[in-house]
Amino acid sequence: MLKNAVIENCQKLYLKLRLKEADLHEMRKLSFISLLCFLALGLKGQTLSIYKSSKSVEETTDIVEGIIKGMKLIYFETVPHDEIAAKRGVKIDPMREILFEDADLTTALIECQPTTALDLPLKVLIWEENEDVYISFIDPKFMKKRFMLTGCEEIVDDMGSLLSKVVVDSMRAIQAQD
Repeated sequence: MLKNAVIENCQKLYLKLRLKEADLHEMRKLSFISLLCFLALGLKGQTLSIYKSSKSVEETTDIVEGIIKGMKLIYFETVPHDEIAAKRGVKIDPMREILFEDADLTTALIECQPTTALDLPLKVLIWEENEDVYISFIDPKFMKKRFMLTGCEEIVDDMGSLLSKVVVDSMRAIQAQD
């Protein structure tokens, strides 16, 4: 209900602005409504979690891979995006994407809704930006809405908890080495 009202007000104010009927007060209202649109719509989509690492991309990647393997999860691969770009003559900062899964959770989710396989396996991204290194992942709960899941919400929640555990355990391991 609130979301529809926000969208409707956004549209009205935008139309006034386009018709050049808006004054400073209307423009302020438009800015405020735009912010509400962003908060009401944007933040309910994908939830990106980002953590700062004190180690290099390579060291952080090794630690995350070790945590995944130590938890007896299925490790597929680490994609070296910067190396792939370099082969094409493009220089980007170091970036690794780790693909892995918990076979029981993945199988149960795909059994519940086959199209969820489009967002699997689970992924953790490690990258460098402005000489800082970050670890991130998108919480799988966005799949509930994206795939209109019913009856398998608990599996998605468990996947989110698993991703959080992998990253938090990795951060603890990194801090223990500092």
